[in-house]
Formats: sequence, C-alpha cells, structure tokens
Amino acid sequence: MSNLKFFEPLKASRAFSLLKNDFGKGLGHAYMVVSPDDDAVDEFFTLVACAVYCDSHEPCMDCAECRKILNGNNGDVFHLNEKREKIKVEDLQNFLSTVNVKPIGERKMYFIHRADLMNAQSQNKLLKTFEEPPADVTIVLGVSNEAGMLETVRSRARTLYLDAFDEQTVYAMLLSLGIDAATCSVAAACGEGQLGKALKIANSPDYAELYRSAIKLLRFLNRSSDIAALDSAVFMQKDVGAFLDVLSIILRDMLAAKGDGDLVVQKHIIEDIDALASNYSRHALADILLAVNSARRKLSLNVNPTATVDSLLFTILEDRHKWQ
Repeated sequence: MSNLKFFEPLKASRAFSLLKNDFGKGLGHAYMVVSPDDDAVDEFFTLVACAVYCDSHEPCMDCAECRKILNGNNGDVFHLNEKREKIKVEDLQNFLSTVNVKPIGERKMYFIHRADLMNAQSQNKLLKTFEEPPADVTIVLGVSNEAGMLETVRSRARTLYLDAFDEQTVYAMLLSLGIDAATCSVAAACGEGQLGKALKIANSPDYAELYRSAIKLLRFLNRSSDIAALDSAVFMQKDVGAFLDVLSIILRDMLAAKGDGDLVVQKHIIEDIDALASNYSRHALADILLAVNSARRKLSLNVNPTATVDSLLFTILEDRHKWQ
C-alpha cells in the first residue's frame, strides 16, 4: 500500500485518539470501527497498524516498521475481505486459523473489512475467537452499519465511531493531494463528511456535467410543460442520487447568497449562483431544499426514482411561484 491519502484527518480523528489511549493500559482484544466511508476505514486500519508497530506508537510512515505496514510486509498483520464482498464461513475460518500461533513480534493484528457482510453463521464462528482470544491478538472489524452485526459480537468489541469530517478538513485533505481549489470546494461540499466519497467526486468528470444539469434545471423550470424535458435530463445522469446531492449544494449556496455571500461554498461559480438566486425567494429556496433532501432520503430507501423526481420537480415549480 502507498502512503495514506487521508493520513492527517484520520490521525486527528477522535476514533484514533481513543484507540491510542489504550496503548498505555494495553491494547484491547477486539474493536469495531463504524463508518459508511469504506475507503477511510481501510486507511484507518493501516494507520492503526502503523501506530501499533511504530516504536513511538506515533505513526511516522517513514520508519522500517511503518514501511512494512504500508508495503504489506509485516508478518503479524492480516487482512480479510479487502474487496468488500460477502464473507463465507470457510474464508473466515481460514483467516483465523493462525490466531493461536505465536506472533513474530509481540502482537498480531487481524483486520476484517466490511465485517457487516458476514452472515449470522460467520459471525458466530468469529464469536468463538472473541470469547477466548489469545492475549497477543487484536481483531479489528470495520462495519458500515453496526446493525448488521450480532449483539453478541458487538458486546465483545470496543466500538469506535469514525465521525463525519467538517468541510474545511475535507477541503484541506483534497487540496493537499494537488487537486485544484474549485474542484476541492465542490467535492468537500458534496462529500457528506466522507473522505473517500469526496475524493471520488473530485476525481470524477461526471460531476461537472451534474452541475451544468442542476443549474439548467433551476434556470429553466418555469412552467409545468418544462417538467417532461427536464425530467428526462435528470434521468440521463448516471447517478440520480449524486445529481440530487449537487442540486442540494447549489440550493444551499443560493440561500447563502441571499444573505452573507461569504458563506457560499462554490465561489468559483458565484455569478451563476447569484443569477439563480435572484429568481427565487428565501422562503422558496428553503422549502425546495427541504424537498430535495426528502427526495434523497426516498431514493436511499429505494422509493421509485421516476415518481420521486417527478414529485420533486412539481414541488420546485410550485414553491418558486408560491413565494414570489
């Protein structure tokens, strides 16, 4: 593995601080790291391993021990399910087969990626190791949703929540990777506090098209006869959920432009934001933003996307004229 892209924010996270506090009293035998940001959890695992084996427990990412972790050459560190697929019982059994073998050094670390993809049978197999862990073994589970884990497993692991990061932290992380400021601004605003999601947005050429489509919708949705054409334009996007993410960011900036312009996130398109905002009242923007967020929730719950988008466009049109 190469150097960590998310090193600074992860090292400064509360989750990492809590785990580091355990070094003084002795590392626990089981942890569960909870976050929907799979990419950040993967890098968090690497950061934890570096902290455990680095002589100072301050991951320097440069010493021999840290380099072994980064290059996957530490014989006491094991990973399962790095591709984030369903975990079969036999895969878990093979993974844990060396648990009772003495470590090369002082401790062995077992990292299970997306452990919530284990079925009940696999989790019960894991439970046996949790109940009688060797003293020199630590198992770390990464889960997107802790509800997917059996209570018997959850109760035996210390839970660490990798909280969402603020926009400025995400922006600084992206900027440190050499990404241009305008793209960093957009990605940080749309990333929902997730480092991995923000980086994917920053590297995706599709988001530029999403912005153009969202601005076109807000500019040209003037009457009910416009809905059919604009509805089709929305569904031409590869990811309707991402389109609604972008739309909500633009609306939030339009609302900010009505007051303190310094709060506008996307300063690189401030002229477009100001022009759009002049056609909507504060009340309309607030109501439309609520409707967009409601539509995003519906899509996440697998509500019919066509009906959801149609309803949203009618709401935007109605609120725009109602509050003029």
